[in-house]
Amino acid sequence: MIPAGPGNSRLTARFSLLPLLFFSTLAVADWTGIAFEIGNYDSDWEFERDTREAQISEIGFQIEEKTGSGLAVGASIGYFDLRAVAASDSPAQTMKFDGQFISVYLRQPVRISEHVSLSAALSFRYTSGSESGDQDEPAGMDWTESAFELGLGMRFGNLRLMPYAAYRDIDGDISDNGTDVFEVEKSLVKGLRFDYFVEDSAFIRLEFVSGGAQGGYINFVRRY
Repeated sequence: MIPAGPGNSRLTARFSLLPLLFFSTLAVADWTGIAFEIGNYDSDWEFERDTREAQISEIGFQIEEKTGSGLAVGASIGYFDLRAVAASDSPAQTMKFDGQFISVYLRQPVRISEHVSLSAALSFRYTSGSESGDQDEPAGMDWTESAFELGLGMRFGNLRLMPYAAYRDIDGDISDNGTDVFEVEKSLVKGLRFDYFVEDSAFIRLEFVSGGAQGGYINFVRRY
């Protein structure tokens, strides 16, 4: 669940608008893929002087177009709330941020048999936000994230299971009376997706991750 708080109240307000955008786009767009995602996860970030836990809640909207070779080219936009938690012995303070992100990706599925498939994906994301609250000069946060993923899909009736592994690289900074740069502590992420097909081209996805990120997502997806 997304934790309550002043920053998340803004996230909830934005969340209330995104389903309308999602379903209206389904009705009029000619895309081969569209998805709405809600995520909540933690990740450890290494700064120059310490390691902080980034607690992130986000919502996003995704569209993609499939080429003749089956390669999917897509993009997504969304909003996030983040709490960068400093350790008790750290000179840094815990800070809260909210903002937006945009990403682009390539996804290539390869069908092995009727019930088994492989999937490879490459993505790049830019995230930017500012410190939550009533500060006169709020701190800013920016980071870029690139990721490469390999997964194996196995379908049984209306259910598909997909274990996967992803390597991700994060490069970012917090600007607050100086610049404090950071990177992700662990680059390898392991995940498991459960897709329940409500019809041939639409499914609900539950996703759980561990390793370099710990948490989960829920997705509402339509792909032709």
